[in-house]
Amino acid sequence: MHVAAVGSAKTVAIIGGGVSGALTAFHLRRSSKDVRIVIVDPRPELGLGLAYSTPSLRHLLNVPAGKISALPNEPEHFLRWLQVNHDADATPMTFAPRAVFGRYIHSLLTQAAHIEHLQTAVTDLTVTDSSATLLLRDSTSLQADFVVLATGNFDPAALPGIEPAAVESGAYWHNAWSDATYANLQADAPVTLIGTGLTGVDVVLRLRELGHRGVITAVSRHGVFPNRHTEYTPADRSAIPAKTLATCVSYLRALRAAIASGMEWRAAIDSLRATTNELWLALPLEEQKRFRRHLQRRWDVVRHRMAPPIADLIETELAVGTLRIEEGHLAGVDAETEGAKVTLRAAGGQSVLHAARVINCTGPSMNYRRVGSPLLNSLFAQGVISSGPLGGGLNSTRHGALIDAQGQASSVLFNLGPGRLGTLIESIAIPEIRQQAVEVATIVAGRINAGSPAVLARQAPLQMTGSLVAA
Repeated sequence: MHVAAVGSAKTVAIIGGGVSGALTAFHLRRSSKDVRIVIVDPRPELGLGLAYSTPSLRHLLNVPAGKISALPNEPEHFLRWLQVNHDADATPMTFAPRAVFGRYIHSLLTQAAHIEHLQTAVTDLTVTDSSATLLLRDSTSLQADFVVLATGNFDPAALPGIEPAAVESGAYWHNAWSDATYANLQADAPVTLIGTGLTGVDVVLRLRELGHRGVITAVSRHGVFPNRHTEYTPADRSAIPAKTLATCVSYLRALRAAIASGMEWRAAIDSLRATTNELWLALPLEEQKRFRRHLQRRWDVVRHRMAPPIADLIETELAVGTLRIEEGHLAGVDAETEGAKVTLRAAGGQSVLHAARVINCTGPSMNYRRVGSPLLNSLFAQGVISSGPLGGGLNSTRHGALIDAQGQASSVLFNLGPGRLGTLIESIAIPEIRQQAVEVATIVAGRINAGSPAVLARQAPLQMTGSLVAA
C-alpha cells in the first residue's frame, strides 16, 4: 500500500516524534503554511521522547525554566507556559519536572495545524537527488521531498563480560528505562548501577520513588557524580576567547586563567554555551581525540549538572551510606543464587560486588552502526550516510545536511539532535536542539518557498494554551 501525497504540496517526513522531531515540525509549520508535514513515530503521543516520557515527577530538567524555551526568540515562553499550566509560582530558576516539559512540547504541536502522525516505524529508505521513499513497518510507503532524521537516543552499548545467565535470571538489565527493570525487586535488596552520570542519578531517584530502601552502589571508571547547579553572577565575557589557539591545552589554560581571575567556575563553563561547538569544530581531529580520551568525563561532570533538589538527595544518600560509589572498570557480571556477582578492575586489583540487580546506566550508544536500527543499517549499507569523524553518530554539515560515504552533502536528508554528536560536542540539550530545529526548518522551508527563507522573528508570539499537568 502507498501513502499518497496531498495535492501538489511538498512533503517533509520527520522520522522520530520526540523533542527534536516535534520542534522541527513546529518550526517548519511556522515557516511554511503549504508544506505537508508527516511525523513517523510508533509512540501514541508526540513531543515526549525518551527523556520526557518518564513517569516520575522526581526527574527534573537540568536546565532552569528561564533558559529552556522551545522558541529562541521568546526566551521566557516555557516559563510563562509553566506558570499557567503547572506552577503559578515558578521563577526563571525553577527546575521543572521533565514530564511537564514533555507536555509543553506536546502542546506546541496542538497549536501547529495540519501535522500528520503516522504511528508506525520506518524500516528502510531510498533516496534520489530530489526525493525519498520511506518503507514503513505497516507495509505502506511514503514519498517525501525532504526527510529529517530525529531518531533521538538509542540503548546503551553492550558492556563487556555480561554473562548470558545474568541476563536470563533477571539479575542484569540493559535498559534503565523499562518498567520491567524495576519489577519484583525486594525493598532492601542491594542494587549496583553501572555508570555515575545523569542516567545513574535518574535510576537512583526512580528506585527510591518505587519504595526501594536498600544500598545502591554506583560503579564508574572515574567514580564521580555530576556537579550541582547553583545561582551565580553570569560572566561578561567568554572564558575561552575566540582567538585562543585551537588545542586542548590552550583551551584548558584559558579556562583555568578565567577562574583564577575570579570568574565563578559555573559562570566560566556557561559562558561557553554560545561558542562551545565553534570551539570544538576549530580543534584538529587529533585534538578532538585527545579531548575525548582525557577531558570528556571531566567536562560532562561540570557541564551537565544536577538540579539543586536532586543534588541534595544524592549528597544526603552518599553521606548516610545508602548510596555508595565504587571506582573501577567493569570486568564482568555473572549470575549467582541471589542475584549477580559484579567484578571490577581498579588500580589496587580486582574487587567483587554482590547485588540482587545490576542496571546499565552508561547512557546511549553513539556507535550508530551497532545500535540495531534496521533503518540506519540500510542507510549505512547504501552509503547514504556515514559516521562522524571520530566514528560515532552521523556525519553532517554545520546545518544538518547528512553527508554520505563519498563525502557529499545530501539535498534531501537532514539530521538533528543526538545524531549530530558525530560532528558536534553539544547536541542533546534543548538550547542546541531548538536552534537546530529552527535552522533545518528554515532551510527546508526556504527551498520549498522558492528560496525565500522564513523570518521567524517577525511572527507573532504564541498564546498560552495547552493541557494542564497535575502537580
